Amino acid sequence: MESQTRIKRRLNELGLRSRLRARPRAQGRMLAPAGMFRRLPTTAGLYFPFYHDVPPDYADDLRRHLRTFQRRGPLVSWDEALDVLAGRRELAGPMFCLSFDDCHATWRDVAAPILHELGVPATFFLTTGLVGQAGNLTWQDCRDLLAQGYQFGSHTVTHQRLADQDDAAALREIRDSKHAIEDELGVPVLDFAAPYGSGVDFGDRELRAVQEAGYRSFATTLRSPMRPGDSPMYIQRQGLHPAWPIWAVRTRVHD
Repeated sequence: MESQTRIKRRLNELGLRSRLRARPRAQGRMLAPAGMFRRLPTTAGLYFPFYHDVPPDYADDLRRHLRTFQRRGPLVSWDEALDVLAGRRELAGPMFCLSFDDCHATWRDVAAPILHELGVPATFFLTTGLVGQAGNLTWQDCRDLLAQGYQFGSHTVTHQRLADQDDAAALREIRDSKHAIEDELGVPVLDFAAPYGSGVDFGDRELRAVQEAGYRSFATTLRSPMRPGDSPMYIQRQGLHPAWPIWAVRTRVHD
């Protein structure tokens, strides 16, 4: 009975989350009041804000978010962020590392031009089974983004919740996506982001599989800032939508 209650609660949470995601401005307005009690980072910490789709209507909003981060501290690449965690790069104040999840064509059309304009590095975590589908990137798009200096990581093959898969299926999602990106782009793929990424969406099995597959980092959607000495196999990212006002951003990215 307790297990059924947890499952029902989880389904209700996912349903509400899906409805709010379909109306991101409304979602941002709902979150904004809680931002009154938070402040954007002012002390040393490494933050990993990430986005999904960036429709053209929200281009100026994304630009506003990124400029806000830039006023607080540098935006660094994934490689540089891992150097911070390893103690090879100093963390003297707030620092931000940007990423995007899934396979949206708006990465090419909207996000990349803004990133280029502002000089912001980013990593794109790619769901390989979506490549070439309507509204998504092609492999040539991915090669073009790579040539512009952006990094790619794996976000599985089909974007299934890993905790729901049996051992063999979970391993295929983790390994096959890595191999597909490497084969198509001709570069090592060393970083993995778990679909959904909260504490109920993966476990020790997935962490072990990612390490055994040759990845150096595992990204979650847990939200705390990170600091030197923290494990790259448990990157904590802050999920945002570009439609949100800055007060809503403060509910996720804060001291």
